[in-house]
Amino acid sequence: MSKLDGRKVSHSLREAIRIEAIQKWIDGETVQSLSKEYGTDTSCIYRWIGRYRKGGMEALKTRPIGHFKNAKLTPEQQEALVNIILTKDPTYYGFYKALWSRDIVAAVIKTEFDITMHPAAVGKMLKRIGLTPQRPVRKAWQQDEKKSTRISGYALSSAS
Repeated sequence: MSKLDGRKVSHSLREAIRIEAIQKWIDGETVQSLSKEYGTDTSCIYRWIGRYRKGGMEALKTRPIGHFKNAKLTPEQQEALVNIILTKDPTYYGFYKALWSRDIVAAVIKTEFDITMHPAAVGKMLKRIGLTPQRPVRKAWQQDEKKSTRISGYALSSAS
């Protein structure tokens, strides 16, 4: 068998390959010959053998892809989260930053909805909702509005 990219092969085909390889190993083939035949590393064959020894042929079957329980917010929770982000700032929740980040939003989701989400998943969800990262407007907080006004990009001082 030529080298296959396991990521591009269906789950059922990978399962069949594992079971077939272990059956050949049981019948006496060496790990090295199986490795060459199936185009895998010997460590992969040894992993299959370990799974077989622990749980028999059943352990070689494809396992379900893991997902976090309650990893998604309901539409009502998403709406509440958008309201929180647009009306409050992170300092309200005890953070020292006044700007929202994926980590801070994930912590707020845990606090408000008792749902654990990875920051990367939070970023994808926020993008799907329509909230995108924005650059803060840079302005000197010490600036006195009465002393200076902006006209066409230049600062004019009123105290000449």
